[in-house]
Formats: sequence, C-alpha cells, structure tokens
Amino acid sequence: MNIEKVLKVYDNPEKLIHLIHELAPKDRKVKIMNVCGSHEHTITFSGMRSLMPETIELVPGPGCPVCVCSESDIINAIKLSQRDDTILLTYGDMLRVPTKIGSIRSEGKNYKMISAPHEVLKIAKENPDKNIVFFSIGFETTTAPTAALIEMELPENVTILTSQKLTPEIMEILVKDSEVGVDAFVAPGHVSAIVGANAWKRFPENYGIPTVVAGFEPENLLLAFTVILAQIKDGKPKLENVYKGVVKDEGNKKALELMYKYFEKADVNWRGIGYIPKSGLELKKEYNNINARVKFNLPEIKEEKISGCICDKIVLGKAYPSQCKLFGKVCTPRTPKGPCMVSGEGACNIWYRAGNQ
Repeated sequence: MNIEKVLKVYDNPEKLIHLIHELAPKDRKVKIMNVCGSHEHTITFSGMRSLMPETIELVPGPGCPVCVCSESDIINAIKLSQRDDTILLTYGDMLRVPTKIGSIRSEGKNYKMISAPHEVLKIAKENPDKNIVFFSIGFETTTAPTAALIEMELPENVTILTSQKLTPEIMEILVKDSEVGVDAFVAPGHVSAIVGANAWKRFPENYGIPTVVAGFEPENLLLAFTVILAQIKDGKPKLENVYKGVVKDEGNKKALELMYKYFEKADVNWRGIGYIPKSGLELKKEYNNINARVKFNLPEIKEEKISGCICDKIVLGKAYPSQCKLFGKVCTPRTPKGPCMVSGEGACNIWYRAGNQ
C-alpha cells in the first residue's frame, strides 16, 4: 500500500482504524512495541488495544526511566542522604522507588525533591556548608538538561550521581532477544526530539524492523500503527516520522553537543536486566571533580530480585502487568513492591490507574 494514501487520512481516527483492520495480517501475530511511558498512557487510557484486530499486539517496553534505574544507584543515593553533611536532590518519582533496604523517602534523611536541574544551583547557594548531590536519572531527555546544568558552572559543593540510559541501545537488545519477538517499534517522541529520527535507522536497515516516530495524541499513534502495517504488507520496512512538527532528522544538535561534551558511553546496569555494553552515559574522567561516585567512593551493590515481582519481564515486553501475581493486590501505587508501579510512566502504574486488572 502506498504510504501517501495512509498519510492522507492522518487526522481521521475512524478511517485509520478501518485501515488498520484492512492491513493487519490474518495468519500471524504482529507485535508492535512502544518504548515510551507517555505512549503507553495514551494507548491504555484511550482503550486503543480494544480497537485493534486480534492479530495486533501492542506491547509496552522499557519506556520508564524510573523502572530501569539500578537498585545499586538508588541504595547509594539513600546512603548519601543519610550523611549529616549532605543534601540529596532528585526527581519526585525517585523518592518512592523500592529497594531491598527501602526507598529514599522511607530510609533517607536529608533529601529534597526538585522538578528541574536548575533548582540545584539555588539549593547549593543556600547551603554552602553542605555537600549537594544531584541524583540525575533518565533517558536522553533528562541527560541533556543535566549537561546544560554543568555548562552553567556548578558551585564547588555540587556533585552528580548519574544513572543515565540510552534508548536506542536497549531497543537493539530487544530486537536480538527471540523471546521478545518484536515486529515493529513506535519510537519515543520525547527522546526523538533530542536524538533525532535518524537515531532509529538501524532497526529497519539492519534488522528489517519497521520503525515510526510518533507523538502522543491517539490519532498520531493510530497513524503510526497504520504506517507500520502498511510497511509490513508491502514488505518494505523503513523509518518514518509522523511527528515532524517536533522531531527533526538530526535531532537537537545543541543538546547532543552538550551531552557528549560532558558524558561518554559506558556499560551500565539496567534494573532487572543487568549490564548492557555502551547503553548509558557516565561523566567523562576529566569531570571526576563533580562525579559523586568518585568523590564518595560509592560501591557497586548487588541487586536482589523482589519476590514475586516480574517488572523485569514487563520492561522487556515479555509479560503484561496483569500477569504479575502481585499486581493490584499487594502491589499498588500506594504500596509499590516493584519499580514499574511507582512512576506515572511505569506500565504497572498506568494499567492499575486505567483499571486494566
């Protein structure tokens, strides 16, 4: 099918749904994975799965940075906050993420929630006699603002504990995992605004996986699914961008320049998954003076699996939240047992709030 025909009905949900049913294979399943918590929110709360043909499976993947932040990093953050001479700063969701010793909120002592990196400067100036540690976590969308913070020249009492992950690298791991069996990707809109649409070219070109960059409105996601199915029907996988108003091919060049000025690729630990080569960003050695790991000689702490929790499988697209025995029973947003139930971008949290039990 001509992709141009699909694009002509981009703003008509009924026609897009009709096309999806027309294009969907009748003799095999097609697993389309999103890797964005906001995409999963739209899909789930709009009831989009119920509109799909039986052969189309919409699977949430590793789209929640809180869910994949290593337990070791969180425990180190807790221990830093317990020091009398230190104030730990981090984003709100991180305060409630459970570990084997508790969460920052339950076990931490000196910590503050911030909503943006620039708040670090104000708090550091107000507390010149304290070590200010910014626990910076997330994908490319939060790495860029952290790099911008460093560019502003940090006060001497500020260090950064980083837990930054790279989205394309985890997606490549998923493609190579036969148990996951991904047939197509909806590439994350926020991340794509930083890294650019071209960051996803490797999937159609190297693996034959249709990949479409999409925004967050239901119509835009339906358009992405339709384009994917048209590619599968034609047997011509390629990269498409249906979020061109925000995402450029080359991404945000200034943001990328800043990121790689201060950070370099490193082997990092993904919670429940393990170490993945060159899948994260660490501060370059020349910036050891602001590296909390170096200043406080932080150890690597062995991760322990939460009994009964299957967040690792959910993050990898190998299971749905409702397949977890803890889901909606002992594990809820008020009493999260695993990281996927904490953040508003976590699949378990989204499914619970949408009533998909």
